[in-house]
Amino acid sequence: MTASAHRVIQSFYEAVNRRDIPAAMDLVDDDCLYQDLNFPHPFQGKEAVQKLLEDSCKGMPNDLQFVIDDITEGDPLAVGVLWHVELGGAPFPNGRGASFCRVSEKTGKLVFARDLVEPPFKPGDAAFFIIRLVTPLIRRQLKGKQRNSEDAIAPSSQLGASQPRLSVVLWMLSAAYLYLLLLSPPGQLIPGEPAWAIQPDTLREVIDESINFFFILPILNGIGMMYMKAPTVNPVTEALFNFAEAWIFMFLPLLLADKRGRNLPKVPIWGMAMFLTNVFLTPYMALRAAAPAAPSQEKCQKGRLARGFGWTGVCVGAIALTWVFIGRPEFGGLTERAQYFGEQLMTNRVTVAFCVDLVLFTVFQAVLMGAVEPLGSQARWLRFIPFWGLAIWLII
Repeated sequence: MTASAHRVIQSFYEAVNRRDIPAAMDLVDDDCLYQDLNFPHPFQGKEAVQKLLEDSCKGMPNDLQFVIDDITEGDPLAVGVLWHVELGGAPFPNGRGASFCRVSEKTGKLVFARDLVEPPFKPGDAAFFIIRLVTPLIRRQLKGKQRNSEDAIAPSSQLGASQPRLSVVLWMLSAAYLYLLLLSPPGQLIPGEPAWAIQPDTLREVIDESINFFFILPILNGIGMMYMKAPTVNPVTEALFNFAEAWIFMFLPLLLADKRGRNLPKVPIWGMAMFLTNVFLTPYMALRAAAPAAPSQEKCQKGRLARGFGWTGVCVGAIALTWVFIGRPEFGGLTERAQYFGEQLMTNRVTVAFCVDLVLFTVFQAVLMGAVEPLGSQARWLRFIPFWGLAIWLII
């Protein structure tokens, strides 16, 4: 070995900072395995690593530099590195990372590396909730691998059977929803900015729509109660926001009536879905699909709570539909409003997200109402009427 591991890795970073790819590759072993966790697959072999370096350096400004904060020196073959990225001498946002590197005992060159980069989206305490939410599914999947052949060939109609394949599909849908609508870079797949790069105007619009929740403040202002002035928001997106909120609001009695998800934390999930809709409702449906089916299907007994939720949905939904056409006349007529909505679909990710929510709500409403309302019930057909079917079912 010609040099200690930490000197090899320091020289590797220095070559990358100079954009000297040949010098960097002179320090890489032919059998190198490079794992950059930003990518779904590792880079195996010297040629693959070289392409990674070339692609990462292509078009990058010369003053974008890796700065080593700390590097271990006690092991002659392996090092841990703490680093951050600077642009023109200033720390780059979300530019911190940690790496583990190992050099070959035979060649003294980099033979293994794993890079962990600071994520742009930081869920904070929500990460603990997500882990708790996913753990039951993972546990069930692990237990499923230990089932005997008799359990594996049991018919899907058997009481207590789960739907693991559907659960996997719903988890994939949940991941796609989270990435596409919240995390994907601007212009990559859908228009608009992601949550980690949201523009002040978009954030202001979301806050104003939230202040006008269920049109309470605009209605109070309209009857002369001016304790707080309602923000002025385009009536089209304001109505879309409140319609979606009214729909997820009505899901609570339906979730509580569903016996299949009886062991899931329904109220906390619903509470967070009121803020982030299908970021939480779709994972719930995935967990529900993996849970055993209810042993019996009885007529659901709805009380005052369900009727209150149903009437609230009817009122807010009716106001929202009216608001689209005649609310805030200063925003023009139907032509201007239709044109504005089309523009928002092409440029505003929040609008796209709410439209996707309405589609998913339609599907989930049909699934949950079909599970709650027994076969042969005269009210069972209501599940196929988006929004209004759920509202009527809650009231009757």
